[in-house]
Amino acid sequence: LKSAAVDGGAGTFYWQDYLGKDYVRTVVALARQYGPKDEKLFINDYNLEAAYNNNAKCDGLINMIKYWESDGVTKIDGIATQMHVSYCTDAATQAKQEACVVTMFKKLAATGKLIKMSELDMGMTKLVDNKEVAMKTSEVNTLELKQKMSDYYKFIIKAYFDNIPAAQRYGITQWTQTDVPENASYRPGEPLGLWDANYYRKPAYAGFADGLKGK
Repeated sequence: LKSAAVDGGAGTFYWQDYLGKDYVRTVVALARQYGPKDEKLFINDYNLEAAYNNNAKCDGLINMIKYWESDGVTKIDGIATQMHVSYCTDAATQAKQEACVVTMFKKLAATGKLIKMSELDMGMTKLVDNKEVAMKTSEVNTLELKQKMSDYYKFIIKAYFDNIPAAQRYGITQWTQTDVPENASYRPGEPLGLWDANYYRKPAYAGFADGLKGK
């Protein structure tokens, strides 16, 4: 768990600074009391597939859910993984990312909970001085590069279906419909969409669709 005293400094808000590390128990209890009786409660987080820490955040989240539920009362129905991913043009880096995507789905499936991809979108990166740097839409200007993104979409969706049992699948939400303008606050200028800025379908659309079809 993070704290403003350590991570954010003045003006940064973290729930646990005010409600303690059991804050999720409080939130779940109130949702169960006042919400619809058949509602499903999810923990939604990002970087669960991250290769830079070998899925450490995924492990940490699963352990926190176990802790919250250890009171015998709190029940969390599902885990949602945001997956704001990027295809990396460096083959070794990309191979590690793909392995960590599969590992994440296996770890999530093992919880027995409902699993949802809640915010799937994709950019592209390259290595500069051994660090991943986001590529702009203007740089992703060949069919070969666009096809790489399409293939990665297909890989991710296939990994979801291959590793999450049918009874645990709660769906896939694609987060960014079109490529992002340069003045946007979220991943500005990146080729995130299944459509380009003029609403023409990109190869990524076909990869996403083929993944859903199981091709």
